[in-house]
Amino acid sequence: MSKKLTTKNLEILTEMMMLEDLAYKKATEFKSKFKDQQLKDQFNVLAQNHKSRYIKLNDYLASHN
Repeated sequence: MSKKLTTKNLEILTEMMMLEDLAYKKATEFKSKFKDQQLKDQFNVLAQNHKSRYIKLNDYLASHN
């Protein structure tokens, strides 16, 4: 049996997901603006880290429904 989230926890989780999504989009956008391959690679890693955290938060949310 899964434990239900409180309204406050759900609000926090939703905000965290929104911020991770925004950070992913910004890192992806900035990555395309660089000519230096090292910077592109670093921003790609950064974007993937944000995407991974978003997925983990989404999985956590799904496990509590």
